[in-house]
Amino acid sequence: MIKFFRHIRQSMINQNRTKKYLLYAIGEIILVVIGILIALQINNWNESRKNSITEDEYYCRLLEDFELDRQNIKRLSEESDYKIRTSKALLLELPKKEKSKEYLIDNYIQGLRTNAFVPSKVTILDITSSGKLNLIKNESLKKTLIRYYAELDNLIYQLDLNRNHSIERAFAYEDDNQVGFQYADYAKASLGDEIMATLPIDNWHLDESSKVYKQFQNDLVFFVLMSNREKQHFQKILNEMQPVYEQLQKLCHHN
Repeated sequence: MIKFFRHIRQSMINQNRTKKYLLYAIGEIILVVIGILIALQINNWNESRKNSITEDEYYCRLLEDFELDRQNIKRLSEESDYKIRTSKALLLELPKKEKSKEYLIDNYIQGLRTNAFVPSKVTILDITSSGKLNLIKNESLKKTLIRYYAELDNLIYQLDLNRNHSIERAFAYEDDNQVGFQYADYAKASLGDEIMATLPIDNWHLDESSKVYKQFQNDLVFFVLMSNREKQHFQKILNEMQPVYEQLQKLCHHN
């Protein structure tokens, strides 16, 4: 084809048909420009199509992250309920002086034990770190996402603060041996009977005037309050998440 056009051009030059040649040259330039414009348009269309596919994938991946977070929050809320029940039961049983120190310590640890909530942020970190936030064309969703993750970081900070406070409080006794943490099932199994026999024995759980008894009792009250606070934070996360979650359900075309 290129040889054909060259042949025509050369023929016109040889025949001294300058005017027609100029018209032909202009036409040829126009054709080249049109070809370039068409190629650019096709390239832009392909790029737009790929961006649209990536955008939809992001919506679905974000939705998956949110669903995973909802499951984790449900599990952690159930754990908080368990800690509340356990701590309240101990508060009622402690004054009766019918339970062994082993039983009290084991359940005390259950009331203290807390698993951290680690949200799934794989997709949002991928979007922001790769500079592809502009692919989220839905401005309402974009603003809601930014606001949600900012609030989420604040709530996780509060959860971590409360959890650390509980742990610090639980091990703030003047003498851990006096409390009897060594009587916990996992501790006795680790230490063995021979070592257990060498450790001091203190029956503080039978003496309501004991400082350890009072601190132990106060700790249980504190665990109930902190576990309730955990549940409030979890519910607030779910409340903040809900509008974004509903938008993502509509935007993810894989549903």
